[in-house]
Amino acid sequence: MVDIKKTCSDIKDILIPFIKNPMEKIRNLPDWDWQTLILAQVLVTAISGALGGLINRSVLSILSGLIMMPILTLITTSISTLFFFYTFQIIIQKQVPYRKLFTVVFFANIPFFIFQIISGYFPPISLVGLAFTGLLLIVGFVENFQVPRKLVIRLIAALYVVFFLIWLWGRLDTMKLDKQWRAEESAPEVRLGK
Repeated sequence: MVDIKKTCSDIKDILIPFIKNPMEKIRNLPDWDWQTLILAQVLVTAISGALGGLINRSVLSILSGLIMMPILTLITTSISTLFFFYTFQIIIQKQVPYRKLFTVVFFANIPFFIFQIISGYFPPISLVGLAFTGLLLIVGFVENFQVPRKLVIRLIAALYVVFFLIWLWGRLDTMKLDKQWRAEESAPEVRLGK
């Protein structure tokens, strides 16, 4: 049986030094079991999601951050890990341990989760968090799996461009919908009776 209190304390003891010096700590990550790894991700994403909702001053955003953010990030981290797992197998014929790869992807995303807290006020900050994530992925992959640096830089740069274009498209769609909504909101005045 897992001692949740001790596990949370162990997670905190690893995460605080990591947040203070991520470029150094990504080189030597803990070898957590799946339960600890998933608990760490759920805790980090729930806290960052709830803080983002708190900053937005919305109870619905707080609840969404507490519940939906951990679920969605667990799914996206799993998909990202699968992508890198098979990419390394196909391109450089190297099989890396899946759990360790998941660990690198999770830790590399921590700056993104932190920057997401204030993205409601300044949406481009997400791109800054994503850039930090990209840098950590490069260092993490090269140092932990000895994959060629040039290949990893090209791969991460290409993914960053794709995510930037998706983000830009989403922002333009949001602006377009907002403009339509404002146009519909300014309906002509209706007078009842004379």
